[in-house]
Amino acid sequence: MDLVKDFFNPDNIYFIELMTLTVTAITLLVLRAVKSKLHAQPQNKIWGASLFSLYLPAKSFLIFLTLWHALKLVNQFWVLKLGLSEMPVIPLLIAVHMSWFGFRVVNTLEFAFLDSSETGRLDQTAIIGVAKVCRLLLMVILAIVAFDLLGLDASGLIALGSVSGAALAFASKDLVSNWFGGIMLYMDKPFKVGDWICSPDREIEGTVEYIGWRISKIRTFDMRPLYVPNAMFNNIAVQNPSRMTHRRIKETIGVRYDDIKQVNVIVEDIKTYLKGSEHIAQDQTIIVNFNGFGSSSLNILVYCMTVTTSWVTFHEHKHTVLLAIADIVEQHGGEFAFPTQTLHVNAELESGPEPEIRK
Repeated sequence: MDLVKDFFNPDNIYFIELMTLTVTAITLLVLRAVKSKLHAQPQNKIWGASLFSLYLPAKSFLIFLTLWHALKLVNQFWVLKLGLSEMPVIPLLIAVHMSWFGFRVVNTLEFAFLDSSETGRLDQTAIIGVAKVCRLLLMVILAIVAFDLLGLDASGLIALGSVSGAALAFASKDLVSNWFGGIMLYMDKPFKVGDWICSPDREIEGTVEYIGWRISKIRTFDMRPLYVPNAMFNNIAVQNPSRMTHRRIKETIGVRYDDIKQVNVIVEDIKTYLKGSEHIAQDQTIIVNFNGFGSSSLNILVYCMTVTTSWVTFHEHKHTVLLAIADIVEQHGGEFAFPTQTLHVNAELESGPEPEIRK
C-alpha cells in the first residue's frame, strides 16, 4: 500500500509518467465510446468532416503516447539512461498526427463534395484541384515543422544540392511544365471531368476522365485511354463541344434543273416547316435559299440549329428534318438530282455519207 502511495506521490519522479498513462488510458476509453457518434457526423460540412476524421489519428496518437511514456517509465525505473528526454518525440507525434488529421479532413470533404457534384451543384474538376493543393500545403508544412523539430538546417541541404541543382532542373523541366499546365487547367477551366473535348491541332478527341498534376486522361470514342501531358494544352487549341448551346444542321439540297420553276415554292415550304418545327431553335438563325447552280443540280442551302446538344438526339432530329424536306420536294413534283451528262449529236453527221474505209 505504501508502495502505491509512493508511486502517486507528486514528488516522485514516476508521477508524471503514471498520470500521463492514466489520463491516456481514460481518453482512449472515452474515444472508443464516442466512435459511433463521430462516424455519424455529416461529411459535407467542415465541422462534421473534422469530427468524422478525428477518430483514427486521435486513437493512434494516444497509443503512441502511451507507449512512449511507458518506455520513459521503464527507463526511469531501471535507470537505463537511454537519453529519451533529449528526443523531440512528442512534438513529432503531434505534427505527424495533425497532418494525418488534415489529410483525412481534406479527403472526407473531397469525397462528399464529389458525390454532390453528380447532381450538378459543384464543379468536380475544381473540387479535385483544391483538394490537391490542400494536400500539397499540408506536406510542405509537415516538412518544415519536422526540419525545425529535428534541428536540421535547410540552408545546409540547399548547399548540398547546389551542385546537382542545375542538372535536376534541366531533367525536370518537362515535369515542372506539366505541373504548371495542370494548375492553369484548374484555374482557367477550359474543360472539366466528363466533358467531350477535341483539338483541331492534334488528334485528340474524347471524354475527359481525369485531370492530374502531370497528365490528363481522355477516353476516346473507340474506348481507348489517351494520356496527354498537361503542358500540351498550353500550346494547342481545344474545342469543348460539351459547352455548346445548340447543334447545327447545314445541308445542301440539290434538285434537278427541270424543277427550276418549283424551286421558289420548295424553298418557302421548307422555311415554313423549319419555323414551325419543335426540333429547331427558333431564336437562332434559319436560312433556306436557292444557293447556286451546280454541275448537275440546283442547290438549296438549309441552315438551322437544333434545340438539343445531345449527339444521339441531334441525329434523331436531323433524321426527322431531312425526311420532312424530302416529302416537301416530292409534294411539288420535284426530284433530287444526281450526276448526269447530256450528249448532243450533230444532225449533219447523222445523215452524211459513211466514211470511206481503206484497206
